[in-house]
Amino acid sequence: MCPEVVRCVVHRGRVAVDVCPRCTRPRCGADAERYGDGGCAACEGQGAEAVGVAATALEWWLRGALAALAVAFVGGWIAAEYVDTHYFATVAPGLVGLACAWAAAAATSGLPLRIPLTVSCVAALLATGLSFRLVPGGQNLFLPPGHRLPPYVAAVVGVAAWRVLFGPSRRS
Repeated sequence: MCPEVVRCVVHRGRVAVDVCPRCTRPRCGADAERYGDGGCAACEGQGAEAVGVAATALEWWLRGALAALAVAFVGGWIAAEYVDTHYFATVAPGLVGLACAWAAAAATSGLPLRIPLTVSCVAALLATGLSFRLVPGGQNLFLPPGHRLPPYVAAVVGVAAWRVLFGPSRRS
């Protein structure tokens, strides 16, 4: 399980380094340096509009899904060029799966990996199906099974490969 990343309550794009001595909210290094023991931008009233509710689980799922689907759409177009080639018909969907996992994980940083890996598996499978349909004249998505199954498996293996190659380590 990866540790949860705590973000500055005012500057959501920055990682928190400590808590404000006045309001005990997480604050970033820039706020800690600027305000010191005097507080933070939130309790000074300068960043009160940025202090809000944390993102919901649905928002995190949507962020991951949109990032993975954007990559999947482009990857499906690229993989369509390699549908009828012997090895690249399997390698291209694997690389698309790897890219989908990267995009989903980047959009959902700090969350458990089940969210980006789930949405990237779906996106990679959709990209593989899209690549079969984009071939001139279109091709059946599932028949013949011996020819169609390996690219789908490669797409899922590409997602799993991201976890092994680039995901956070399992050591504590």
